[in-house]
Amino acid sequence: MKILQSMSVILVKFCVIRACIVLIVTGLLCFILRVFYQKTIQRFKQRASFFSRVLLKALYKPLLILIAVVGVTYALEALCVKWSVASVSSCYFIRRLFFIAALAWFLWNFVSLYRNEYLKRNIATHKVDRTLVHALSQIAKLAIIIITALSLFQLLGLSIAGVLAFGGMGGIVIGFAAKDLLANVFGCLMLLLDRPFVIGEQINVPALKVEGQVKAIAWRVCEILTSEGRPVYIPNALFSSLVVENLSRMQSRRFSCCIRLRYEDLAKVPAILEGIQQILRKNSAIDKTRTITVNLNELAPSSLNIVVNAYTDLVNSADFLILQQALHLEIVECINHHSAKWAFQTNSVYLTTEDLSAIPRK
Repeated sequence: MKILQSMSVILVKFCVIRACIVLIVTGLLCFILRVFYQKTIQRFKQRASFFSRVLLKALYKPLLILIAVVGVTYALEALCVKWSVASVSSCYFIRRLFFIAALAWFLWNFVSLYRNEYLKRNIATHKVDRTLVHALSQIAKLAIIIITALSLFQLLGLSIAGVLAFGGMGGIVIGFAAKDLLANVFGCLMLLLDRPFVIGEQINVPALKVEGQVKAIAWRVCEILTSEGRPVYIPNALFSSLVVENLSRMQSRRFSCCIRLRYEDLAKVPAILEGIQQILRKNSAIDKTRTITVNLNELAPSSLNIVVNAYTDLVNSADFLILQQALHLEIVECINHHSAKWAFQTNSVYLTTEDLSAIPRK
């Protein structure tokens, strides 16, 4: 009896020692992996391609967590003096579960980091289609979610064929319950296929009174950053019925202004028209292949209205505003050069002799 007790104590001590050895080895592996990562990432920043750097960054944390979990589960198995099928199977189940989670985590990180690095390296050359890269990354993430979910179903003992069959029957119910969500998903696919706008372009949605730069096209919403710096999120399904103006794809901008002169300057109008024509034709930013209009457009009740229309190849709003300002100043200078005056809104009252005699005098 004493022999059995001493053997049991020895066995317990041996299990504890083995568990401690497993934990120490696990800690050493985690420490070595961390040192290796820090030294390798510094070396990759100087000479290696961005693919190797992204692969190492995406793999580091999932692998570190997986090593720690595997080490802890093997240590727990070593502490089991009386082996049981339940304890071994539970540790085996935890290892498989964390392996699937770590693999999904690694793939998700790799897709996100690769997209960001690729855009960062190629955005300066303007040879990258940000919308296509974004769409491919979204599709890859969706595939990762589906594969991970199927792997978890199989790990839990559920039949994949049964899950797919249930999905076919429950698809109608889910479709009715999440019709708005599905409409936004199909709206995202429509935006990615038809490409009325891409990421980085300036758009205007008149019905919603929203104008800004497209920052992202997600599965449910489209993010637009307005000129005031406010992010606006529009559901993708709305774009199937709304009119969208793509300001970034404009081929030209129209310069237009209306000049109001006094009737006293009617004789000076032909010279002023000719001067404005010369100003527009001498400006290199004005498109000479399109019609340049400088005409006396209207004989208003209190002014002579001159309309000026021309087109420029400058589509950037900042450049166009600078050109517009320069043209306005030159037009004002031309009007002042001919000693003409601006007409302001006035009302005239004409009194006859009878009206004057009817006014009481003190």
